[in-house]
Amino acid sequence: MRNFFFSVPPTLEPTEQIAFYTYLSANSRANLPRHHTLVFDTVKTNMGGGYHVGDGIFVVPSSGLYVFAWTVGIQIHGWVVVDIIVNAEVLGAAFADGATGWNYAGGIIVVHVNAGDHVFIRMQENGSGPIYSDNRGRTSFSGWKL
Repeated sequence: MRNFFFSVPPTLEPTEQIAFYTYLSANSRANLPRHHTLVFDTVKTNMGGGYHVGDGIFVVPSSGLYVFAWTVGIQIHGWVVVDIIVNAEVLGAAFADGATGWNYAGGIIVVHVNAGDHVFIRMQENGSGPIYSDNRGRTSFSGWKL
């Protein structure tokens, strides 16, 4: 008779919940300058308190693997390019072109970040026209720890 040993998979330690979702409550002023940080003024979720509405920067509360997502809208005949920045490094970009009508673009990244790192969305170039955001479509920024 054979003995079978079944190993029990290790359990993960409970982790604190960290997540935020924020968006622009209205269109931005026209032609934001290069490297202008977008300040998302409507905060719907801020578990862990990492998003700072005063400057638009998410300060990572605890190290780990995170997902960050963003959308940006532009009105007809305008265009905009935004970057997602982790500390001083550009990790992604989105280009919205309103040549034929209102348009949205966005992106998503999965990245390991450390406590205290800064994550934010900024203008890559000057762009043309205001960034669009209202109840028909939101320019937004969100993130969560896996």
